[in-house]
Amino acid sequence: MRRDLTAAAVALRVGAGQAMAGWTVLAGRCLFYVLIMTVLSALWDKVAAEPARGAIALPAGGLVLYVLATEWITLSLPAVHMRFEDDIRSGGLEPHLLRPKFYLLQSLAQSLGGTLVRLAALGVTAVVWLAVTGRQGPPAATYPYLFVLGVLAVTVGMLLYAVAGLCAFWTRRILPVQLVIQKLMFLLGGLFAPITLYPDWLRKLAEATPFAAHLYWAGVQALAPSGAMFLTAAAWQVLWIVLLSLLCLALWRAGLAKVLREGGV
Repeated sequence: MRRDLTAAAVALRVGAGQAMAGWTVLAGRCLFYVLIMTVLSALWDKVAAEPARGAIALPAGGLVLYVLATEWITLSLPAVHMRFEDDIRSGGLEPHLLRPKFYLLQSLAQSLGGTLVRLAALGVTAVVWLAVTGRQGPPAATYPYLFVLGVLAVTVGMLLYAVAGLCAFWTRRILPVQLVIQKLMFLLGGLFAPITLYPDWLRKLAEATPFAAHLYWAGVQALAPSGAMFLTAAAWQVLWIVLLSLLCLALWRAGLAKVLREGGV
């Protein structure tokens, strides 16, 4: 177990190094973040300035900080599902089974390393964008809490995509599964608006899902910082990280048993 964790730490550093080496791709992602936030902030400013009669009241200052946080997380996610799909469908998985390192843990650790680099780069971009546009950001004391929630949030998102990727043992093409998970992230995670704006029954349902742990809790912490909410958010995120890790492990073992029994997918 200790050897596996040491190997995972090395894989994490390798993933971080690869992300930094591809600095042009990283810079392009940051520019896209600026572009999409410029568009979405203008949209929410317009909505906040001209509310429709009978519409739900928006928080003071609109939802720009909320969307800034959720897009920060979304754009940091790795395409780990595509890696799993390629390795499983192409037969590239088999050589890894002969190695002493645990393929699933190694792959997730390497993906997480690159994710953390993107998270840091996009976080700096968000702070610079707030300064350039003259918008008021969260209190300075909130940033460490946001970073913690951001790291936990991208871990939840990465595991959700890993679940989609591991479905390649049975579905071969994982695009339908990945699209379902992605749209649930948008809806139950509250990508563009907090789930507190939903009807009460849907809000309660969404809060208990991994999709809220992925996006909503970090976003609402940027919008309305609260110590109690931070603890609630972290608890939900850690819970879903544990549950999704167990699900990934179960899918891996079941899929591997299928490959060994049938000789392929």
